[in-house]
Amino acid sequence: MSSEANVYTSVSNVVWQTDRCQISTGSSSVTYNVLLAPSFADSIFSAPIQFPPYSAKAVYVGVGNKITITGSGFTATEFGTRTSGTAGVNEVPNT
Repeated sequence: MSSEANVYTSVSNVVWQTDRCQISTGSSSVTYNVLLAPSFADSIFSAPIQFPPYSAKAVYVGVGNKITITGSGFTATEFGTRTSGTAGVNEVPNT
């Protein structure tokens, strides 16, 4: 990945461009949830995941899925690969 990763301080239904997200919190806790492409009707989790204040963690999002982070005083950074775990399944083979 290039050194020009997207860094967010507000994330609401953002289509993620890499497979992972680094979430770093400040003095407040935040929650996050991931909706699966292509319909964005289903979540990866049964309920949003909560992060405590003053923490940092890498989480799986998946290329093309939407992530929402609720709270304030956080940063979310794209990192990892720009290919989906299902990229090989979805490609049309050469004929």
